[in-house]
Amino acid sequence: MTNRPPQAQGDPPVAVVIPAFNEADYVRPVLEVVRQVAGLTRIIVVDDGSTDGTAEVVRAASSGDPRIQAIRLPGNYGKAAAIVTGIAFSECDLIVLVDADLVGLRPQHIEDLIAPVRSGEYAMALGLFRRGRFQTDISHVLTPYLSGQRCLRWPLFRTTPELGTARAGVEVALSLHAWRSRLPVKRVPWRGVTHVMKTEKAGRVRGLWQHLRMFAEIGRYLVRQFLPWASGWRLTLPDWVGGDRDR
Repeated sequence: MTNRPPQAQGDPPVAVVIPAFNEADYVRPVLEVVRQVAGLTRIIVVDDGSTDGTAEVVRAASSGDPRIQAIRLPGNYGKAAAIVTGIAFSECDLIVLVDADLVGLRPQHIEDLIAPVRSGEYAMALGLFRRGRFQTDISHVLTPYLSGQRCLRWPLFRTTPELGTARAGVEVALSLHAWRSRLPVKRVPWRGVTHVMKTEKAGRVRGLWQHLRMFAEIGRYLVRQFLPWASGWRLTLPDWVGGDRDR
C-alpha cells in the first residue's frame, strides 16, 4: 500500500530547476524548450561554480523571459546542493528537475512529466529516455531511479535524508526516500530524448573518470544510508580525476 499525496486544489505554481556545471555549449537549447511550457512560474538555472560561460548564456536568455533566473554558487558544491538551492529560491511546491545537456527535448515531454504529479495521483514522476540512442536508453531501462528528469511535490521530499550533501547521489536520494515513504512514482517515457555524455564533453579518458566519480558519490550516499556506522566515510579519489567532481 502506498501513501498517496493529497489531491491538488487547482493548479499549483510550477518551477523548473536546472543544475548546471560548465554547460555553456548545451544549456541554451534546453532553455528555449523549457520557456515554451505553459504555466511555469519560474525557470531557475543554478550555476554550480562553472568556469566557462554558463552564467553569461543564462543571463542572455533571461533578458527575453523574466521567468528565467540565474543563481551562481561561489564554488562547485555538487548537483544536490545546486538543486536544493534552486528549489529554495523557487518558493514553489511543484518542482520540475531538468538536466542542462538534454538533446531532443520538447515542451510536451515536460508537460507529460508534470501532469501526473499536478493531478495529485503521484508524488513524483520520472522522465525516462526512450528511442533517443542506445547508450542512454539502456541506462534508463536498467537504472530508472538515476534519471535527472523528474517532477515532484517538494513538501513530500523536503525531509529526504542528507539531500543537500548527496552530490551526484541526489537522484538516488529522492528515489530512496519515495520508496521508504511508500510514495507513488510514475514513469513517463520521453521518446527521442537523450543527453550529451561525459565522454563527448571531456573525451574518453577524462569522461570515464568523471563517471567513476559520479558512481562513487552515489555509492557513498547509499553506504551512509544503509550503514549508519559509516557516516564519517569520505570520498578520497584524487582531485585530478575528472576535474569536475560530480558531473
